[in-house]
Amino acid sequence: MASAGPLRMVPRTWRAIVARMVVAVEFVIAAALITGSAGRWWSVLFPAFVGAASLLAAFTAAIMLSLSRGERAPCHCFGKSAAPLGVPQVVRNLLVLGIALSGSVASLVESPQGNLPGTAVAICAGLVGGLVAVRFDDIVELFRGVPELVKE
Repeated sequence: MASAGPLRMVPRTWRAIVARMVVAVEFVIAAALITGSAGRWWSVLFPAFVGAASLLAAFTAAIMLSLSRGERAPCHCFGKSAAPLGVPQVVRNLLVLGIALSGSVASLVESPQGNLPGTAVAICAGLVGGLVAVRFDDIVELFRGVPELVKE
């Protein structure tokens, strides 16, 4: 909530309410994705993926708007980070948005019965992808400061 303050997307009086609503929506989406992938409530997967994609699109638009205004306050959306807003955060969000859109298409195409091995692989891939998304700023920073190799 504190990281959203400098971004001026929402009037100061509404920031706490909007921040709590966003967290609640994120929780509902995560719960729907977990229960939907269990197979019993398969029908909730498509709206959950669309909800996740919509939220990511809104976050990406907010970051792009902030950048166009010259605002580069650090974003704590994926954890504590001192990195100022920039292109890496837009790229990260677009990659995760692509995953959400792929999931929405897959939820329409895949059989409601699903299969346990495929679900296990998807969960593992999701955990790795989530870890990369959370540590994306750190990964970018690793490559940002690399000096060019000296040729002898």
